Amino acid sequence: MRFSANLLAAYLDAVAGISRIREQVIQHQNDKIAILKETEPAKATEEFMDEQPVSHELEEQGESKPRRLLHRATQRDFKRRTSPNGADTQFLGWMVITLLYGSWEDHYREKLAMILGLKGKRELQHDLFGDLGQLRHAILHNNGVATRDVEKAKILKWFRRGEKIFISYDHADFLLDRIDSYVSQVCKA
Repeated sequence: MRFSANLLAAYLDAVAGISRIREQVIQHQNDKIAILKETEPAKATEEFMDEQPVSHELEEQGESKPRRLLHRATQRDFKRRTSPNGADTQFLGWMVITLLYGSWEDHYREKLAMILGLKGKRELQHDLFGDLGQLRHAILHNNGVATRDVEKAKILKWFRRGEKIFISYDHADFLLDRIDSYVSQVCKA
């Protein structure tokens, strides 16, 4: 449970951080437009600002080493990517699903099976993790588009075949709640 709670917290922190950074870029644009209205009125538009670069740089240790460019895009691309339904939030949701399922399958499932006195992890099955596995499979092997197996989910009935998989706050919260219920139920048995 601690792992899934920490993973959800990291997801929420990252999504909130993206929102905050996006707000800062928009405020920077508005501030710059106000200055440009006085100095260069033809450039005092959101369209002009959207064409300006934004970059991520890694500051090297020590004063003698220069910063290293990691990524560069236009401010428009940055705003699109960081919008509430943008690619950054989509990728974070996908990472939650794949990391959660991978950790379950490769680590926690075996441990829990042993604690319960089962012969191996294959004897420990639950529809929740079956659904999670199908989501993971579609994310990794079908470009994040729901498959027939995702559509046939028993618990995580979120997406129809052909829909883009986008994990929302509500999905993440629901998933954590279901994992908590499952682990609590199994541990009481």
